[in-house]
Amino acid sequence: MRDVGMAQTWSRGGLLAVPACPMCGGTSRATIGEATDAMVPSPDRWPLWRCEKCHSQWLDPRPDDASLPAAYDFDYITHRAEAGTARSGFLSSLIDGYLARRFRLKRDGANGLGAWLFPLIPPLRMKLDYYGRHLQPGKGRALLDIGCGSGDFVATAGLMGWNAEGVDPDAAAVAVCRSRGVVVTEGFVEQMEARKQSAYWDAVTMSHCVEHVPDPAALLDQVYAMLAPGGEVWVGIPNPESIGARYFGLDWESVDAPRHLVLPTQAALVAACRAAGFESVRLQRRGAHTGRLFRRSAEIARSRGRRGFRYGRNVIFVLSLYADLVATLTPRWGEETVLVARKRAAR
Repeated sequence: MRDVGMAQTWSRGGLLAVPACPMCGGTSRATIGEATDAMVPSPDRWPLWRCEKCHSQWLDPRPDDASLPAAYDFDYITHRAEAGTARSGFLSSLIDGYLARRFRLKRDGANGLGAWLFPLIPPLRMKLDYYGRHLQPGKGRALLDIGCGSGDFVATAGLMGWNAEGVDPDAAAVAVCRSRGVVVTEGFVEQMEARKQSAYWDAVTMSHCVEHVPDPAALLDQVYAMLAPGGEVWVGIPNPESIGARYFGLDWESVDAPRHLVLPTQAALVAACRAAGFESVRLQRRGAHTGRLFRRSAEIARSRGRRGFRYGRNVIFVLSLYADLVATLTPRWGEETVLVARKRAAR
């Protein structure tokens, strides 16, 4: 296999050296190993490093800006609209009842009992709170979803009463958005209308976006400027210090080289938000969320020749139950870091 750490190019383009931690600028680091692409066959091996100051992880080298889009040149998940299979049955009616109460989502056949039942089952309640990204009903306020992919959450936010839009650099994802009537800008924040780049949005959400950008701190600075006074940012990213990350190592699905350029720790992300000017920075507990991720990580491990008891279905099932319980008690070890912060209100 091709070790990109020893080369000037990778199989799809050029490389860019990243000797310092993208989160804190630290240059003292330890090697984690060489990651490979779990999504498409590739000869490339990507050196992954851990910062000894903030413990974030990053690729060095990474694809350069010109070749980075080639890393998504396959049937990437954001190219597809949500399957949208219709849910039915008593449990689904209870779920819809909770969502209707929590987010003012109108659902046919919603059972109001769910609004009272799920608060009594914290792992499931937290899973449903995540569905609406912990927001309040929009009441006509403006929301931007950065890295909106095929527009699933933009559509959901619209049903919650938000005046919602998306922005994404992926032309295929943007085409899906437009085919379903989602308002979207193709490109980056810089390509948004000028009036929307300063103190315009009441909420900005970024689900699994930050790890794809080379300079997360600069993105957070941009988001702070775009928010209206009192506006909120919601961020969801993989947690490199989670139970699954430690258990699966380089086979953890969320390593996702070469698309994930940096995996910030929770402490580093909180520090970057505060440095950008955000206040009321808080981490959300994730509840039940690990099942699919752990199964996929075990599948990646087996595809790479890992065998044995630790990758068996029963072990993964028990590990998932344990991880979901821990993530219900504390945000510290969840597979996903979920952060909410607020811009200072006008005085």
